[in-house]
Amino acid sequence: MRRAAQIAYWAAPSLFCLAVYWLGLKVWFQQDDFAWLTLNDQLAHPSDLWPLLFSPQAQGTVRVLSERLYFIVLDSVFGLNALPFRLVAFATQFANLILVALIAKRLTGSRLAGFLAPVLWTATNTLAGALCWNSAYNQILYTFFLLAAFYCRLIWLETGRRRWAALEWAAFLLGFGTLEIIVVYPVIAIAYTVIEARNRVRPALWLLAPSICYGLTHWFFIPKPTSGPYHMYWDASILKTLWTYWEWMLGFSRAYLAGIRLPQWGPIAGTLAMTAALAGFALYHAHKRNLKPLLLLFWFLVLLAPVAPLRDHKSDYYLTAPVVGPAILAAWGLASARSSRLVIRFVAFLLVASFLAVSMPTTRIIVRWHYDTSRRAKNLVLGLLRASQLHPGKAILLAEVPSELFWVTLYNKPNLVVGVRDVYLTPEAAAAIEPHPELAEVRDYMLPAALARTALESDRAVVYAFDPAEEKLRNVTGRYRRLAAELWVEPELPDKIEAGSQVFASQLGPGWYQVEGLYRWMARQAEVTLRGPQAPGAKIILEGYCPRQQVKEGPLEVVVRAGGILAGRGWLHSPDAAFKLEFPVPEALVGQPKATVSIEVSRTFRAAGDNRELGLVFGKISIR
Repeated sequence: MRRAAQIAYWAAPSLFCLAVYWLGLKVWFQQDDFAWLTLNDQLAHPSDLWPLLFSPQAQGTVRVLSERLYFIVLDSVFGLNALPFRLVAFATQFANLILVALIAKRLTGSRLAGFLAPVLWTATNTLAGALCWNSAYNQILYTFFLLAAFYCRLIWLETGRRRWAALEWAAFLLGFGTLEIIVVYPVIAIAYTVIEARNRVRPALWLLAPSICYGLTHWFFIPKPTSGPYHMYWDASILKTLWTYWEWMLGFSRAYLAGIRLPQWGPIAGTLAMTAALAGFALYHAHKRNLKPLLLLFWFLVLLAPVAPLRDHKSDYYLTAPVVGPAILAAWGLASARSSRLVIRFVAFLLVASFLAVSMPTTRIIVRWHYDTSRRAKNLVLGLLRASQLHPGKAILLAEVPSELFWVTLYNKPNLVVGVRDVYLTPEAAAAIEPHPELAEVRDYMLPAALARTALESDRAVVYAFDPAEEKLRNVTGRYRRLAAELWVEPELPDKIEAGSQVFASQLGPGWYQVEGLYRWMARQAEVTLRGPQAPGAKIILEGYCPRQQVKEGPLEVVVRAGGILAGRGWLHSPDAAFKLEFPVPEALVGQPKATVSIEVSRTFRAAGDNRELGLVFGKISIR
């Protein structure tokens, strides 16, 4: 009987998690997942693995374990079967729940608090993003290493056994391969050591060394965004952001997501009541010289500190690890209330019941949103695959795509994951998409009207529309063939070309080779014809790839002319790397219907077994 109770004690939080988030096991891929699913396509040779694992990605991140290996290994074994991805995420979270219970039990000395802490953490509405999105696995795995490191510190301070210190270091260092926020872990470890064992603070200070090295490297070598969602604001908005996250955690401010209608004063009243209870409990114990409850509030602030300056990029998955501290504190308070006066027990019950009443329905709504969104994404992506099989070699034009579906799916080019090229929005479909210029320009996903009409009339394209009711693609090519002459009357040249697409072949001049995959090689010199700029200040933008051979002897010079006028010179230094070069359009071309852009490189090379004179690989050339 005792053994069964013991099993139930440790298993119940995980079973509760499964009951709340079970739909997360059925979630497919969406958003950034599609970019990560192309990693295996970049593994042409074993030597490609090292740069693929360790080259900095967006915002200079190097998440080897939680993103690179997670997607590379599971995708190579299971392909587009998302269930193994979900099982790994849930298994890791179950381990997290056990660690939270172990930590809570040791910090509070209460078996009940150890049971309640993972349950309350699971009940917060801010875990859904991490548990229902494959790309947010970094939050779950980072939390595991964070909790494992902290638990090892607790044991080491209690027992003095050096192996626990070694395990703490191992977990901490592995955390750098999951999420860069791990850099703040030493602050929590040192703070706890000051509270519990001041004579052991000096060894804890060594934990700062890796964090300082990582921070300095990131600060000096990774470019900082000057605009967009990842631009950091070092002003009073940090306090507002922290308060927003605190409100989200407690749930009252997000009750509207579940259709719960609170009085106008309800969200702030509920938030303040919960805040007063948690802060009051922590201050009461601080007055009695027990600072551990305050540490649990400090935990929340420390783990959010790295993302607090991101004023324009608030995401609930950032709360995955920070919420652990307040969850343990709340569990401690509930366990203590059990032996308190009746009024204290009543208030504690009322607060936790209110929290669950708003948080649980909100969680269900968020989980359902992720499931429904990923289901639509799956139908769209697999529909594109089926369309390409039915119409081999033809471009696919998408009409009537819901705006939300575009941003969670097409924005990340999921068609490339299933090997489908030349997928574009129709002009009217692009016009209906809600703009998010901080993410991308919708027109970059659109086939200009002149090309769309030509492709359709020459039977080089088909048109599909996404049916929201049936959640699948429908072939509407016949209808659009009849309407093309009326809909797509724009006579101007497009202001861009995608070098790897045959749809844009009519805009290519001399100097280009045949399409290879999604790209096209140029010789020493090549030309394209684009629509001239309509206003001053436009730029010629070149996007492509520089092979290692071209910079082996030093930087490669790229000379660009437009209309025969020198637009500028650029230099490429990085081998086997993507590049983006921008040059001002000569003023003489402003208002012109077309501009011939000439690109010339300072040297070429010949690959083994290939007699072609090779310059650079191009993806896109545009005037914007």
